[in-house]
Amino acid sequence: MYFFKSSLEGLSPVVGSLLLLLIVFVLVGAVASSINLSGCRANFQQPMARITLESCEGGIYGAGSVSKWVTFKENQIVLMHEGGDSLPLNSISVRISGYGNSFQGNISNGSGKRIEGDVGVLYLDLSQKGKNPDYIIRNSAVIEDGFWDVGEKLILCGRDSAIGSIYSSVKVSVGGVEKTKDNYGFKAGSEITLMVIDSEGRNVIAERKAVVKLAD
Repeated sequence: MYFFKSSLEGLSPVVGSLLLLLIVFVLVGAVASSINLSGCRANFQQPMARITLESCEGGIYGAGSVSKWVTFKENQIVLMHEGGDSLPLNSISVRISGYGNSFQGNISNGSGKRIEGDVGVLYLDLSQKGKNPDYIIRNSAVIEDGFWDVGEKLILCGRDSAIGSIYSSVKVSVGGVEKTKDNYGFKAGSEITLMVIDSEGRNVIAERKAVVKLAD
């Protein structure tokens, strides 16, 4: 009896110490998890901004009356940042869908092919990378600091894709055909849908619709 009593008395402090250590580990784990979660929320906070579609002008080339033919360069969409967070150009993409046209091959030497149908346009980002020089000049105020700020306009054009063999960050498909020259035009009088997307958080910042007005 004395032996068992001594054993139990000797084990009591050990068990108490183990329980105390277990409680400490649980508390430390809970605090660490709380810090990590709050840090993650801070790091992945989704940007919020009020983007309006100020104007949408354009048309298609090579179909219908010649007087109504419109070049890719004349297709322009004006977006305005009216409030909220500044948007980093390199992580903001734009999707546009509607009825229009693009082309394949080289139109200048007669080997090009015009294609018309449901057009899908994707700007992988809004920075100057992979764009036509005209895009950079047209949006110089926005590009200067790399952020689309409140009060600034962004102008998209049917010829924003990079020239020649340079990698283009503007991708255009027509009727499921993805191998185009990445230029685009939308039919006058038709409706387009435009989405501004945060590429990192994969959330839609703004979605707008507009009817294409025939370019002057």
